Amino acid sequence: MLLELRNKLNLFDSFFKPFSRRGALMLSNRQARIYRILTLLAGAGGYFFLLLFPVLLISMPVVIFYTIQPAMSNAQWFLITIEVLSLSIAIVMTYAILSMRFSLPSGLELREASFPRLFELLHELGDIYGEPRIDRVILRDRFVVRIIKTPCNGFAFSTTRTLIIGLPVLLALSPLDVHVLLARRVGQLAGKRSRLNSWLYSLRDMWDQYISSCATLSTLFTRPVCSFFQSYAPFYRSFSVGIARCSELDADLYALEAINDRDVARGVTCQILTEAYLRRTYWPEVLEMAGKTGKSESLPHAGMAKVFENGLSDDDVKATLEQVKKRKRDRKSAMPSLADRLENIGHQKPLLPKPLPVTAARFYLGGAYDRCIEVIDKRSVQKVRSKVIKAFSS
Repeated sequence: MLLELRNKLNLFDSFFKPFSRRGALMLSNRQARIYRILTLLAGAGGYFFLLLFPVLLISMPVVIFYTIQPAMSNAQWFLITIEVLSLSIAIVMTYAILSMRFSLPSGLELREASFPRLFELLHELGDIYGEPRIDRVILRDRFVVRIIKTPCNGFAFSTTRTLIIGLPVLLALSPLDVHVLLARRVGQLAGKRSRLNSWLYSLRDMWDQYISSCATLSTLFTRPVCSFFQSYAPFYRSFSVGIARCSELDADLYALEAINDRDVARGVTCQILTEAYLRRTYWPEVLEMAGKTGKSESLPHAGMAKVFENGLSDDDVKATLEQVKKRKRDRKSAMPSLADRLENIGHQKPLLPKPLPVTAARFYLGGAYDRCIEVIDKRSVQKVRSKVIKAFSS
């Protein structure tokens, strides 16, 4: 009886806190249409704030013109003062927003001339999904494949689209698995199945970039904008986690338009298992070894290449799969569980990785394979060093 009462209280608490992450997830599961409308309003809130000042800038001179009378009372003069003050604020804020600049995602930029196989695949996917525009392709040191839209100025109506591919993804997966992951993102960017979900999903990263811009380029004029987004962006990311999960499931369905369901199921499984293995086993071992030897100059991605050259052992795969199955669902994560993703594409059981005759890194990076690992490892060494120092200092 006590447990039943506690469950009722939790439900009651979530009902009255729909804008908490827990309340948003519950609302997305039980009232999907209402949740989508609320997320749309929340996502558009950033644009409403940005456009408020240009609207005031255009409308206030007209309002002031019609407020001025031949004979003015004290109340009318007070109203004029408020309107002029509003116009002044609108001018300053419009200029501040328009002058904001955003740093593009950093990484090793990949050019078509040097990586023909990779860009051939991207062109092929573009033909399938309707040529969604990708402006840049960069290689980074994280296990990630995603597309980031970076605003060209503070009003965010035009953006630069950057495809980020993690070197660990290429080192640890097969060319076909990476084909699946790229198809997911290009299809999601095109958003034919649900443009609204795709757009709301992209806003999660875009609004966060206002916080990053403020951290490096904050001025006296932009402080009000920064203050707004420092509160608004985390709120939107938290509230939109349900729509983000829907968009990730949509992305898996998009991949089916380019690849058969068994290969998509295997790609999804390999993505989750490999990421879990790297996070729980490989990187802790790298940090532990660096701590023991006192040398943080090891080359983690060069080592990773050797580990995955022939694929993980059956024991490692099975142990990691058990960890994934036992893992509790993270409310903060935008990625649905492995079981949900497989069920979404019509599979009940994961399709385990096959031995790798060739890794995606060797296939897609070609002659630049060693150079890419060398460049990315230079950055990773700095991160390993800082983590080792932090661990010892604590």
